[in-house]
Amino acid sequence: MLFYWIYKRFRNFAAMKKIILSIGVLLQIAALTGCDNNGSHGMDYNVTCTVDNKLKHDSATLLVLEDDYGQLRVCGASRSDNGTFTFTGQTDRPKVAIIRWDNDSTNPFYFVLEGGNIDIAIRPGSWDIKGSAKNSEYLHYINQRNGITDSRVATWQEYLNMAADSSLKADDELRMMRQDSLLNDSLQRITVERINRGDAVGRIIRERYGKQLDQEHMRMLK
Repeated sequence: MLFYWIYKRFRNFAAMKKIILSIGVLLQIAALTGCDNNGSHGMDYNVTCTVDNKLKHDSATLLVLEDDYGQLRVCGASRSDNGTFTFTGQTDRPKVAIIRWDNDSTNPFYFVLEGGNIDIAIRPGSWDIKGSAKNSEYLHYINQRNGITDSRVATWQEYLNMAADSSLKADDELRMMRQDSLLNDSLQRITVERINRGDAVGRIIRERYGKQLDQEHMRMLK
């Protein structure tokens, strides 16, 4: 009916062609600038993000990385007086997602957007996420990373303590250097392995931690 109306109103073929092309451009722009929250394809998602009052966020924007276009797409905005932000819509597959706070792009929260209920709790210095298989994998990597980092910090603190009380021996120093080297290698290896899976979790880890790899492990990336 739409094209019949155009034909009746614009009998000139060139004018009709111009109108049709314009409609096509508008449809492409719409596809790139918003999420399809009412489409019949894809999986429904419901993201609830609760932020500790100490962080004082009043608004949040959900952005999703569209691999086909290599662009971030705005998928929703939420305001809250009690620190709870909710986003609903549809996604056709797990995707890298970002929650940006109060239009501040310097400290976003990364997670994987996929179908189902996703509950995020953010506190000063820590966060937790439930209801999502991919986010459980992401959290597992973060816990591994934090465990290794804590061990490296403990090794360094032991070195400082022994140096301060003059009990540090050459054998102790060599032992701690080897231990730190092994821990660092473990951290590099789990990062490379997780990035090379090539999924949404790997994309987030590459974005957040890829630049911390040394040259040797950087060459192992696919």
